This record gives sequence, C-alpha cells and structure tokens, in this order.
Amino acid sequence: MPTPLATAAPETRPGPDGFVQFQHVCKSYGPELKVMDDFCLDMRADDRLVIIGPSGSGKSSLLRVMMGLESIQDGRIHFQGQPYIEGRNGRSQVLDRELHRQIGMVFQHYTLFPHLSVLGNLVLAPMKVRGLSRAEATEKARLYLARLGLESKLHAYPSQLSGGQKQRVAIARALMLEPALMLFDEVTSALDPEMVIEVQNVMLQLAEQRMAMIIVTHDMHFAKHIATRVVFCANGRPVEEGPPEELFRRPREPRTREFLEKVLHLD
Repeated sequence: MPTPLATAAPETRPGPDGFVQFQHVCKSYGPELKVMDDFCLDMRADDRLVIIGPSGSGKSSLLRVMMGLESIQDGRIHFQGQPYIEGRNGRSQVLDRELHRQIGMVFQHYTLFPHLSVLGNLVLAPMKVRGLSRAEATEKARLYLARLGLESKLHAYPSQLSGGQKQRVAIARALMLEPALMLFDEVTSALDPEMVIEVQNVMLQLAEQRMAMIIVTHDMHFAKHIATRVVFCANGRPVEEGPPEELFRRPREPRTREFLEKVLHLD
C-alpha cells in the first residue's frame, strides 16, 4: 500500500532554482514493480537535464508523470515554483492545468495523427487549446516547419515522411504551444543513424536557444554534448548527478561506474 500523504516527509518549499522539483515521489506498476521510490530531484530553468540509467530505472516514467500521462501514488511535483501534481492515498491529481499546458513532450514513436497532414497535426492543438484562428495557426506552423527544414512537407501525410522527418514534425508540433519545458523520450532510438543526426541537430538548436529540457537517452555521446547536467538513476532513485564532463569521466558512486563501464570506455 502506498504511504498516505499525511505520514510522508514534510513538504519543502521550492528554492529559487526550483523550476521543476520532485519531492518524495513514488510510482509503482502493481505491487511488484516500483519505478520511482521516494524520488527527489531539482531542475533549474536553464537546465538541459539528461536522464540515464539501466532499463526499468524509471526514466521514461519520470517524463510521463511530468506530462500528466501517468499517475503517482505519493509525493509532490512543483513546476515553475507552483504546486503542479500531488499524490495522495495511492492516486495523483494535476493541480494546475495551465502549468500542464506549458509542457511539451516528444515520444519515441512520433505519435502523429496518420489521418492528418503535417499542417493538420501542427494546427490542431493551438486552435483547440490556445484558441488561435486557422490562419494564425497555419502561419505559425509554416514558420516552425521552415526552421526545421520541412516547409516542403506542409501538405504531406505521416506515411509519406521518413522517420527523421516524422520526429522533426513531432518536435514542431510540441513547440507550437510555446512550452516552457520540453520532454524528450528516447526520440532517436528508432531511427537510422543518418536520421539520428537530423533530430539531434534540431535539439541542439533548441539548446542554443536555452530551452529547458529533460531528455531520456541511451546515446551517451549525445548526452555529453547537449546536457548541462546528467542524472544517473537506478532502482527508482537518482544515484548521482553532475556536469557531463565530470560524471562521465569521474563517477563517484560504484553503481554509476558499473553502468558507465558497460556503455563507455572509462580511463
């Protein structure tokens, strides 16, 4: 049974850098699989946070919880200094829907609507959520597609796009709502190497514009280049975090070193 909120650790107020703050978050899939176990993590507004770790360590669950797609059993999440999600008695609630609208997410498998054109995929949410007219949303879509080198695909359908093009459209769709935070869940893992470069270049462009991001990836080379901070998670908790040049070259924790020795050559 999840710990009732009343007996959980007392709430701490977000500090000046508490752009995102996970406070004692617990999440399980049934009684046997706990993917977030008293999970605590802070993120600054200028962070590009890369989450790494073995399979089953709660990396993707962290993103889906932050996006409000999955519930937590206990704990609290603050976003932009405000209460955002609260777990109580085994269930969670999104406390502020306006905060929820300020988060964009890009998934591993694109999640584009196959029956809509590229333009249709991009204008749907701004018209429904932000109340933009079709003309306003279309102009905005054209600008984003031009930035991502996809202006010629405005009227194409997802089935007519390569994997890299689909993922860039998915990024453009998320940016259409002008989010304060972008979440990326293994967005290059299903792509061919040449297409990986296309998508990573787009993400690096966003990084240059100081977009706040949380990125889950198995690509350690990319993590080194885009992260301001890397967090290694295992057994449902952050084990170690730090700047990429420090964490990858001189991990302090034995569990971090064990993981990195499997995916990198450590001196």
